Amino acid sequence: MDRAAADQAADLIISLYRGTAAGPVKHFPEDCSPASFFDVQMILDGLIDRLGRPVQGWKLYFPFKAGQPNLVAPIFTVLPSGAHITTDLSRLRIWEPEIVFRAKKDLPPRERPYTYEEVAQATEAAPAIEFLATRFDVADLDELAGRTFERYADNTLSGGFVVGEPYSDWRSLDFSKLRIVSRQGDETVGDIRGGHPVVDPFILVFVGANTARERQGIRRGQVLATLSPSALLTAKPDAAISASFEGLGDVEAVFDY
Repeated sequence: MDRAAADQAADLIISLYRGTAAGPVKHFPEDCSPASFFDVQMILDGLIDRLGRPVQGWKLYFPFKAGQPNLVAPIFTVLPSGAHITTDLSRLRIWEPEIVFRAKKDLPPRERPYTYEEVAQATEAAPAIEFLATRFDVADLDELAGRTFERYADNTLSGGFVVGEPYSDWRSLDFSKLRIVSRQGDETVGDIRGGHPVVDPFILVFVGANTARERQGIRRGQVLATLSPSALLTAKPDAAISASFEGLGDVEAVFDY
């Protein structure tokens, strides 16, 4: 994919964000459809540069495969605990609990890599809920099955995050044993202990900070998402959802539809 095709793809996603697309769009046209993670990152970069909305955080995704680039995707929506998630934000009602980090100070672009300690001292952990979204006109995510790179180029299928209170003493937590209980109303829909893909989610923040330093860097207050330790959860209409992270805190939200 060349820069012109990436910009065409980014402009399509932007038109879907703004509701200005000419009719329903179910996937990228073949002439600007991403075929690799390198293509995906070019599209995401175009989205960051051209959408005109402030970036409130970064999703840090790593294919964990030699020769594949680490993805840095923008988070445009961060809501406080107790927020209502409307159809303007997502039509899917799919969510997952997630441990995120928040930057306490800037980690600007620079040539020299950030050390583990520098990044650790610059961040604090927080409980969060990510709610999924697609900008494409599909009834569910099954319609995008087999279109891996398109799913990631659709801003990693993220609608945004609901984030609870930050916790500065996160290094005292044993993430490998941390219990996370997810609820829909009074019903428990998830109860796991540990389960994060890389055991310690901060590892992704450390790598992500050094990926971001070669790009836009990280600004104070931005949220850094680290992948969920949980399976995807689907809420009922108008459901109140919550997640309790043992030792870290609680977060809740309501799907307003």
